[in-house]
Amino acid sequence: MEIQAFQHTDSIWTWSSSKTGKVSLWLPYFDRVEPTRTREKDCFRFVYKGGEVSAPLKRIEFIMLYGASGYLPIEFLDRLSVYRIPLMIHRRNMPSPYLFFPDAGADPRDVLSRQVTCRENQIRAAYIARTLIAARFHSMEYLIPVADTVYQKLSKARSVTAIRLLEAEVTARYWKAYYQRLGLDEAVARRDREHPVNKALNAASYFVSGVLLRWVLFHKLSPEHGYLHEQTAYPSLVFDLIEPYRYVFEQAVLEAHPHGGLSEGDWLTGKTISYLKETLEEPAYVPVTRQTVRKKNLLHGVVMALRAYLVDDMKRLVIPVEGKKQGGRPLKVSFKMPGGLKE
Repeated sequence: MEIQAFQHTDSIWTWSSSKTGKVSLWLPYFDRVEPTRTREKDCFRFVYKGGEVSAPLKRIEFIMLYGASGYLPIEFLDRLSVYRIPLMIHRRNMPSPYLFFPDAGADPRDVLSRQVTCRENQIRAAYIARTLIAARFHSMEYLIPVADTVYQKLSKARSVTAIRLLEAEVTARYWKAYYQRLGLDEAVARRDREHPVNKALNAASYFVSGVLLRWVLFHKLSPEHGYLHEQTAYPSLVFDLIEPYRYVFEQAVLEAHPHGGLSEGDWLTGKTISYLKETLEEPAYVPVTRQTVRKKNLLHGVVMALRAYLVDDMKRLVIPVEGKKQGGRPLKVSFKMPGGLKE
């Protein structure tokens, strides 16, 4: 069966991976899943409010059920394990998504132990947090200026608490400017969890976090053991690694939002996701690896960068971000991102 990437009016979408030929399936308003009566092995029919979609598991890379209210048979979860397909379930009234993921399997370099050991080392944990937040600050500069003195304070911060306090100061300015750009009262809009802008931001965040989760699991890291976000009750590492790339989906909301006003309904979420998908397929030049890749590959690259640092392949954590070509001697990095594009 050939699965076509598509955007549905109910915000159901698949997203094709050019590297594997598989798709990610993001399905809101889920009701049930059941085997199809076809000759193709392990093909399942997903029924949602208003329709259905069928897909063989061998062609699926990741599944997210958003607003799920139905049931999942154990047989289906068993088959996901066989095909090593992560499953995320999220609803707006859930504080964090529910995750099913296959066993990580053997890892000769034991990156998981190194991840946890590094997390317990305050110096190294603070270094990782600083590096991620520095990249986040740079990504904000399309909207607000971030002074050199802020980066100097960040470079001197030696605890995760101090880093988070500085982040909160800069982020407060950023969100004020962000909502002003949308023509909204920031003090009012940010408090309303059901505001269409906030719903679109949350949905887009989970879209990107789903991609990151896939690569975190692929490289045998623990999603729950982060450095900047220290709680282990949710995939904190995923939300650490999303920081340098939040601008991608935040800008997608800016693009999708009608600045003349906003009607009721969830249509803004669907439009945001459409912009986000297009953006993630765009080419971007990455100076640290001297590659041109699709922006979605940056989400794989940051996991590869963290893994290289944890196993001591690199003495520094180097975040792959888009930029301009530069002259001079290239930085030596131990990884290259898959999916490089010819220039």
